[in-house]
Amino acid sequence: MADPDLKVITDGIRTDARMWDAQSTLLGGIHNTVEGLRMTRLEAGLFQVLLSAYTDAVNQISSRTSEGRDRTKEVADTLVVNARAYEDHEVDTTKSVEKAY
Repeated sequence: MADPDLKVITDGIRTDARMWDAQSTLLGGIHNTVEGLRMTRLEAGLFQVLLSAYTDAVNQISSRTSEGRDRTKEVADTLVVNARAYEDHEVDTTKSVEKAY
């Protein structure tokens, strides 16, 4: 029989993983929106003097949101792996204890 305390723990870990996944999705959406802000010299018109600084800002924001999206996804994936490892360890321990008696 599964340990109810372990289920509470692993369910909590999976809840956290879903939260990190949601943040990853949100950052991905921000990244896509920022990419849509890029403009050409023609589009900049009278503001071509500022285009270089504007492009640098878009590049930085795009890069950081892309990195954030990837890192938060990694956190979510790692949490799921850890929850699974807890459960697998519990099953293995239970089997070895049951066979000892």
